[in-house]
Amino acid sequence: MKLRLAAAALVLAANTLPAAASAQGDTSVQELANRWTAAYNSMDIPALARLYSDNAELYIHCEGRIIGQAAIGDYWAADVQRAHPITVLNVTDSVVDAEMMLVHGNYQVLDRNTGVPLGGGRFAHIWVLGEDGWMLDRDVWVDRSQ
Repeated sequence: MKLRLAAAALVLAANTLPAAASAQGDTSVQELANRWTAAYNSMDIPALARLYSDNAELYIHCEGRIIGQAAIGDYWAADVQRAHPITVLNVTDSVVDAEMMLVHGNYQVLDRNTGVPLGGGRFAHIWVLGEDGWMLDRDVWVDRSQ
């Protein structure tokens, strides 16, 4: 079953738009999305929280706004405990600047054990380039499965 989930994730990743290079090295919009999914899907909440800037804002459809790296880490920790899902991000568009990347697309949430879809929708990430590299500054999730 894990092989089937991995294959599904690879198929979705292969269907993304070509990754655009950033002003810092060869970081791409898909790589930034992959950083988020790797931390989330491995349930590594400290690593996931570190992707966010200190004053980042997370907007969750029908749940409101969460502000700050620690509060966002707490939100995702509770989220992964509910169903232990796997989330796949499919980047559909981006705007790349020397100090900012807007990355958006579709997401799908899958049951970790069966691969059955649990939900999905649209996401938008705004990454900013700081002294420590690319940090997630704004994170928006719109659930289309309700």
